[in-house]
Amino acid sequence: MRFSFLCTAVFLTAAPLAAQEDEPDLAFFGLIDENGQVAADKVAEHCDGSPRALSVETRDLVHTEPHQRVTFTGRQITNVNANPGEWNGAAYKPLCPGLYSFAVDYTTSAEDGATDGEIIVHLHSWHRGGRGRPGELAAMAVKAPGQERGVGHASVIVEMASGDEFSLFTLSPGAKKRRFERIQLTAYLVHHIPGLARGFDAALWDEERADADAVPGAMP
Repeated sequence: MRFSFLCTAVFLTAAPLAAQEDEPDLAFFGLIDENGQVAADKVAEHCDGSPRALSVETRDLVHTEPHQRVTFTGRQITNVNANPGEWNGAAYKPLCPGLYSFAVDYTTSAEDGATDGEIIVHLHSWHRGGRGRPGELAAMAVKAPGQERGVGHASVIVEMASGDEFSLFTLSPGAKKRRFERIQLTAYLVHHIPGLARGFDAALWDEERADADAVPGAMP
């Protein structure tokens, strides 16, 4: 029996974390049966009563494509009660269902030929059975034009069922070069909704993760 999502769990363990309680929630492994599945009611029970939160940042990020996904290669500040396979550095795919708060903050620079014009970050949510990836535009953060250095911020509350996904994309008028001195994503579970729990299937999870990784950089 082989589950490729286990590789993500190793990444989470190795990443720099803020505190001891931020270890991956390895208890979830004990729920997985020989077919790589966990029933929806067990997912709901596993997620009930414990906080879930993610905070990551990356620095000196440069984008030149028209609508380009943000991949975080910098510091993982915290990942509280992480479940295996939820975070791959670009898309957050929570196992635990409920209302999630997402926030993005960034600082831009016009150094090295980067634009001092408008810079936008799109916050996309993808829901199983909904529109294609990268999904719906949940919110956007805008840095105003005419600034050598500028900032952008956006926050949103999104209802997420088990296995839904959340990711960031950047763009600028004319697809000009964007330089981010720093960009940070923060997510946390505001309210657990057991009715949104879905059964976990390792094969489906891996297939969806591969599809998400293959999303081109074009506008949806």
